Amino acid sequence: MFDFSNPYTGRAVCRLQKPAPTLKIPSSKPLHAEIYATIGFILRLDNIVLYFFLQLSANMSKTANRILVIRAGQLGDTVCASSIIEPLRHHYGHDVVIDWVAKAGIGQVFSRDSRIHRIFELKNRRLPFVFNPAKFRILRHSWQQPYDLIVNLELGSLFNDVMHLSRARQKIGMPYRYFAEPPEAHAVENLKLIYRSFLDDEDMALAEPSLRGTPLAELKKKYPLANDYLVLVPANSHLGKKNRPNYRAWPIEHWQTLIRKLDTAGMPAVIIGGRGEEAFFANLSPLPESVINLAGKTSFPDLVGIIAGARGVVSTDTGPAHIAAAVDTPVHALIGPTNFKRTGPYKTSSNRVEILSANLPCSPCYHTQRLLDCKKNICMEAIHPDRVFDAVMRLS
Repeated sequence: MFDFSNPYTGRAVCRLQKPAPTLKIPSSKPLHAEIYATIGFILRLDNIVLYFFLQLSANMSKTANRILVIRAGQLGDTVCASSIIEPLRHHYGHDVVIDWVAKAGIGQVFSRDSRIHRIFELKNRRLPFVFNPAKFRILRHSWQQPYDLIVNLELGSLFNDVMHLSRARQKIGMPYRYFAEPPEAHAVENLKLIYRSFLDDEDMALAEPSLRGTPLAELKKKYPLANDYLVLVPANSHLGKKNRPNYRAWPIEHWQTLIRKLDTAGMPAVIIGGRGEEAFFANLSPLPESVINLAGKTSFPDLVGIIAGARGVVSTDTGPAHIAAAVDTPVHALIGPTNFKRTGPYKTSSNRVEILSANLPCSPCYHTQRLLDCKKNICMEAIHPDRVFDAVMRLS
């Protein structure tokens, strides 16, 4: 095993494993044997080539023209990971080319963001590159145009093959280094552990989620948006999952009550949600004229723009709440079973995040037996609509 450190920074930029172990070849399957032998050869060749890249570029760690960021999670995960964009631009210059590996569909949140050059979307993160055309496209692109830096923000092993076989002068993250997450730290703070391994304090001061969406003037030509509106997010990413109760949901009756109170107060509202959730939103009908239902009708860039132009957002613990915090729109987050300290909207000096929780002694309970034993979702039921309405009106 060899460790190669960049003498310019004194930091370990990559760990080269000793030649890949010989793979067992099933004698009864010669085709598989050929595939396994080819993979083993590529892994060995990768180590050799990467060694020479590191030697030739050891004094160039401050220079990076092309960067690949790997974070292929859900919408909230991706929004949190956007906190790396401005630090990279500050460290390497605003003309740096940043490509992004994202989950299929989720990557479109960057489609109107000029800071992101190319988006690689994956339908399946688990399949290795041999059986995964999307991963192979990433590798082929890096072979044709090697990156200066690849940052893997995934803590698991799903992208170890991409990290091993891609071409880059510097590689950060798994499988070369594991960054242990403190259990009570926010997801963004945990990501900063990776950032600090190669960025300085001035860069880190900019490490906050940020997004760019469709301009509001353009949106008003597409949707009948009022001049001053509130965004409501009744659904979340667990809606419609088979055999899985939606523990993060706020009762539909509470949403109906809140909508009536907002209408009485003369406050226009916009309901947003994903495609395929239309049946859920039908439960809110009939809606008053002051409420526009855009569920399933917006692209991700439009969603970002609509939230950015709103006076505030009321949401459960789901992606749009993170978007609101990233674009500095006040967000009232309705949170029960999840740990808002870890997964809630990220608070910064420029945004306003209000956590509305019942603060029951059994919360948080996510991923515990207490959650499975809970039949009434009492922590979400206990957040009264009057309390949410009063929080919203304080913004007026």
